[in-house]
Amino acid sequence: MRSIALAAVCAGILTLAPACNRTPPVPETSDPMGNDLVIGAVVAATEQSGGIRVYKIIEVEDLPKPFGRDLHMIAYDPKAQSFEEAAELRRKGNLTVAKDLMTVRLVYFLPRDHRVISNEAVSDEERAPYLRSVESRQR
Repeated sequence: MRSIALAAVCAGILTLAPACNRTPPVPETSDPMGNDLVIGAVVAATEQSGGIRVYKIIEVEDLPKPFGRDLHMIAYDPKAQSFEEAAELRRKGNLTVAKDLMTVRLVYFLPRDHRVISNEAVSDEERAPYLRSVESRQR
């Protein structure tokens, strides 16, 4: 009886193992209001110069009207040719930091074709450039 249960568990694990190694599907659209652009969102977005770059949002700052929201992000290289390729590069860890901090006003980011490809916690190391920037503004 135990061997049958163990075989069933092993068969279930082997069935699920290939799924663990795949990139989750990329959403077909993004939220037109930007409600999916939150802290920890990993976003693939089209570049004006061509290709699709991956960004990670490390902070979202709500400013008074008429300014709106600012997205503080990390930009990664290399650029991909599709959203699926960008998600695969991120999953495999084949990205390097191109810019450790960039700030983009939400109103300027929303017109770009973009997809949230994952959501992750923001590490202290990732937040450090943003915190240094905030400290420098308070001097």
